[in-house]
Amino acid sequence: MQADFLREKFLAFFKSKKHKIAESDSLVPKDDPTVLFTPAGMNQFKKEFLGFDSGFKRAATSQRCLRTDDLDKVGKTSSHHTFFEMLGNFSFGDYFKDEAISWAWEFLTKELKISEDKLWVSVYQDDDEAYKIWKDKIRIPVKKIIKLGDKDNFWPAEAKSKGPNGPCGPCSEIFYDFGVNIGCGKPDCTPACDCGRFVEIWNLVFTQFNRKEDGSLTPLPNKNIDTGMGLERLASVMEGKQSNFETDLFEPIVKEVCNAVPRSPNLKIVYAIADHIRAVVFCIYDGVLPSNEGRGYIVRKIIRKASMHLMSLGIKGHFLDRLVPIVAEIMRKPYPELMNQREEIAQIILAEEKNFIQGLGSSEELFKSKFTKFIDKPNAETVGNMAFLLHDTYGIPFELTCQWLEKHKVSFSKKAFEQAMEEQRARSKSNSAMKGDVFGAKGLDIKLKESKFVGYQDNSVKAEILAILKDGEIILDQTPFYAESGGQVGDTGKLVSGKNVFEVSDTQKIDNVILHIGKVISGSFKKGDKVIAEIDSERRLNIARNHTATHILQAALRKVLGTHVQQQGSLVAEDKFRFDFTHFKGLSKEEIARVEEVANEYIYKHQSVSCKEMPLKEAKKEGALAFFEEKYGECVRVVSIGDISKELCGGTHLDNISGIGRIKIISEGSVASGIRRIEGTTAGFAEQFIREEEQKAIEEAKRIEQIKEQKKQEKRRSLEVNNSLKDAVPRLINKGIKINGVNLVSSLEADLEMNALRLLADKVKLELKQGVIALGSQDNAQKKAYLVIAVTQDLLAKGLDAGELIRQVAPLIGGSGGGRPDFAQAGGSKPENLEAALEELRKVINP
Repeated sequence: MQADFLREKFLAFFKSKKHKIAESDSLVPKDDPTVLFTPAGMNQFKKEFLGFDSGFKRAATSQRCLRTDDLDKVGKTSSHHTFFEMLGNFSFGDYFKDEAISWAWEFLTKELKISEDKLWVSVYQDDDEAYKIWKDKIRIPVKKIIKLGDKDNFWPAEAKSKGPNGPCGPCSEIFYDFGVNIGCGKPDCTPACDCGRFVEIWNLVFTQFNRKEDGSLTPLPNKNIDTGMGLERLASVMEGKQSNFETDLFEPIVKEVCNAVPRSPNLKIVYAIADHIRAVVFCIYDGVLPSNEGRGYIVRKIIRKASMHLMSLGIKGHFLDRLVPIVAEIMRKPYPELMNQREEIAQIILAEEKNFIQGLGSSEELFKSKFTKFIDKPNAETVGNMAFLLHDTYGIPFELTCQWLEKHKVSFSKKAFEQAMEEQRARSKSNSAMKGDVFGAKGLDIKLKESKFVGYQDNSVKAEILAILKDGEIILDQTPFYAESGGQVGDTGKLVSGKNVFEVSDTQKIDNVILHIGKVISGSFKKGDKVIAEIDSERRLNIARNHTATHILQAALRKVLGTHVQQQGSLVAEDKFRFDFTHFKGLSKEEIARVEEVANEYIYKHQSVSCKEMPLKEAKKEGALAFFEEKYGECVRVVSIGDISKELCGGTHLDNISGIGRIKIISEGSVASGIRRIEGTTAGFAEQFIREEEQKAIEEAKRIEQIKEQKKQEKRRSLEVNNSLKDAVPRLINKGIKINGVNLVSSLEADLEMNALRLLADKVKLELKQGVIALGSQDNAQKKAYLVIAVTQDLLAKGLDAGELIRQVAPLIGGSGGGRPDFAQAGGSKPENLEAALEELRKVINP
């Protein structure tokens, strides 16, 4: 492939110029809240640009990037992309404009053999230094050197007037000329014209100023170089193609889509699909799954836009998953691991696309649900905003929405749609651009040499205090204390010098300096003191058990669920561990049990744990798993557990996994869409948890038995009460008297609750046929009175009302009552007045 050749050629060229060749960083930037995704090659070198010494002054990369601010332009132009690769060379206070310009020209004209006649350049309007290098050293004709202003040739764009604060500087761009037959055709056409004749292929940024709060620019003590060249654009130039989508990076994808289209396709839509599938594949490759928030929402939106594009081409049902193996094959050389993950990535895309298609049903149904109400109640602005939401959330083209609205005579505001679209573009750009100051790096003001960590071998060492910071922080020349990182908590312990004791409650790290945080228990300490640094060994052992257990757990998860499982975060503490991982649905009880079973089967193999340092490339070649958020150096530590697990890890571990004892999963749940979390524990903590769970199970069984017995007793009592009530019916009817032509059954019954009284009244009512039933009972212990009155249907027609009757007598028992005309009840606090209440009822019936 031409693109593979160009990538390798670029890196080899700058390696010959003494540049460190760095691996591409993840699309998910670590410790960089200014951006959602990695937008440029320079992002992984922010600390180096600020002056942090990482052991190299020059670097070159082929960085995978993602930008979404031009999402709606993708496919419509020849060179806009969401996902792309940026070739870049960087200098951190080493070389400057002369070398950057000379090497760029040398690479393009000598290495790639691009004709000098085809190249134009631009410089910042006030950058006389760059202008002279191009004119006098490179000897480019003056007419081919274009001077541009703050918007086009200063980085960040318009930073001088609008910010942000921090490092900034002029830039110089190199353009390729496709010739007079392309574009506007004007004889005075230059790279300043956007007709398409010229395409920018390389941007050289000269970071030489520091913008201050007042807007002034002061020279930086160390001037930096930051360049970027889109691999896709370079490939189109080298392959003689006017569109990036015609290159070998896209052609196989484009061909697959075109072959599936039942008619001659709209190539702009096909190009957009080809771009979007690359973006989605690499997002998932880097651990970003479709969701409703943050990065996951961007991935979901891109999938939906691609799905809508496919529908517009006439492709029905899911299709994007079929393109994943093609993307993996195209990118096989720079990303061989992608081939191993293609099935899992395809499954994730398939599930997302199916859910979208199922939920969408058809755009017709969606339009009906969203817009029908506006046919009779017009609101053009709201409809315009709704059209934007359909475009943004579902990827439905505005033109398709317009057709439906016009057909059904629904008025809409195109201006409202465009305004909402512009606001979204601004939000996207703010997510892709720098926020606040250009750079920010915690801890670079600690001017101390790297702390030597010896805790892999020793739990206690002699050390010297290099510095004592405020808030109880001590820095040693060497230490066995592990600083919190990679999810593992910091060590605790003590620093001792004779009778002087400093209790370490936490260990943290800023850059490569280890901070011992705590308080003085006795005596005092000063810089230069010799101390014994000793960790809490038992606590460290428990932490090591849990850390090794997370490696075992990940191996078990990948075996049970699939190799798409990737670590998304962790917490390794003394008493438990937490492990976050990618998976697109919750685990069933059976899956959880199986994962735990597999993990413990691994432990029973008693495999030894080995730790070895090796080059990153070699580690990846051996199949070592890497945590996507970690940024690894050129040399990495590989933790291997027999044939079970191999991971890049800087944490502390057991020598043999038998020391874990057993793994017990405590819980499993969702952290975010597409990310699950397992909490667990090991060894004695696991045994204690199991004992507690068993005790809980015993207590629960007892409770269930008690409930069953209670229900049996209640049923028995209910049966006894029911029989008792049944026996009482004849007695009560015999007690009945006739008052004013109305049969009245009234009685005080012993030890009956309200429910029993109601039931007894119903039974008497069934047998009595005609009459009024009034029954009372009392609870002397709680001083409660209960009273019910029932009236047969025939008496209702004569004006008797149980509710009215109860309201007249209830005050006598210290309460109130109510109910239906045929049945009412009352409760009160004067059980001693129940007989008087029944007597009053007799008077009411016989006035």
